Amino acid sequence: MKTKKNLIGGLLTVCIAIIITAYYNSTNYTKGTNNHTIRMQNSAFIPATLTVTTNSKVTWVNDDNVTHTVTAADGSFNSGDIAEGSSYSRTFATTGTFKYYDSRTHSMTGILVVSDSARAEGY
Repeated sequence: MKTKKNLIGGLLTVCIAIIITAYYNSTNYTKGTNNHTIRMQNSAFIPATLTVTTNSKVTWVNDDNVTHTVTAADGSFNSGDIAEGSSYSRTFATTGTFKYYDSRTHSMTGILVVSDSARAEGY
């Protein structure tokens, strides 16, 4: 009887995890939207690579326990310091591939691809 209860509890936990993951993915990376979120967690940008269409707004949210930055490798944008729980947003009007990094944690890197609406693929 105890084994059956443990099995049901385990299955319920897995189902809840699947539902939460599906909701998170649908609210943050839905194709066709012009608002996108990149999270800073565990000294990483998540997702590390993102493709959006022109005129999309991208928001970087610092969910980490240290201050980070979003600094374009080509110098085209720089967020300055983003404290824990804060964010930085930018709308991208032109196409291109933008490599960026955290100037405080140089190993923390990301790539943003801005494409015209006819060619944008996967988020």
